[in-house]
Amino acid sequence: MPEDQNQLLTCFLSAPQRPQGTLTFYQLQGFLFGLACAPDMIKPSEWMPLIFNDEDPGFADEAEAKAVYQAIFELYNRINLQVVSGEVGLPEDIEILQPPINNVGEETALGQWSTGFAQVHNGMMALWDEYTPDELDEELGSSVMILTFFSSRDLAQSYHRELDKPGDTIEDYAATLFDLFEEAMRSYADLGNSIARVLAEVAEPREPHVAGPKIGRNDPCPCGSGKKYKKCCLH
Repeated sequence: MPEDQNQLLTCFLSAPQRPQGTLTFYQLQGFLFGLACAPDMIKPSEWMPLIFNDEDPGFADEAEAKAVYQAIFELYNRINLQVVSGEVGLPEDIEILQPPINNVGEETALGQWSTGFAQVHNGMMALWDEYTPDELDEELGSSVMILTFFSSRDLAQSYHRELDKPGDTIEDYAATLFDLFEEAMRSYADLGNSIARVLAEVAEPREPHVAGPKIGRNDPCPCGSGKKYKKCCLH
């Protein structure tokens, strides 16, 4: 059952034997959401070590390692299915505090989710920049800002200062962004899915054993239109 696997991961990740910097369960949920939305596939061999801060997880034995890895992959698959099907939303086990400003910071469930998401998105910024059409940069930036706002008090205050609206308190701002949070999740997921689908179609190799080259967003579009890729088929 998913609940049993969630409990297994919660206990394992929070155990004192884990390396410093190991993701919490809520951080893992945000982390895997970011991965599932990525414009291009990231191999598990690349992201799995990041869960344990590139350190030895400290498994008690092979059976524990198998159970933990299986639980992580099944959690990823559940999140990925939600992303692909468009049924995106905050995990039900994340307790939301009131007022919304109380959810800011890594000591809260939502703050931890945002921290995990921020970690994986920041690691893929070059990938997103490469394939996001210029006209969608603002939409992407807005979604990322909302999804990372609750990760830390310093970041939340920085976003609030940039808003520069006299009389709009950070408490009001937090409430507004929380109301937009799941919409931002859907926007981020939809953008990643759209780019991934286009890349899969365009980069399909003509010969069975020869992989096509990765197309840069400023390269000429392979359809022969003469336009840049980001202005043509990537759009």
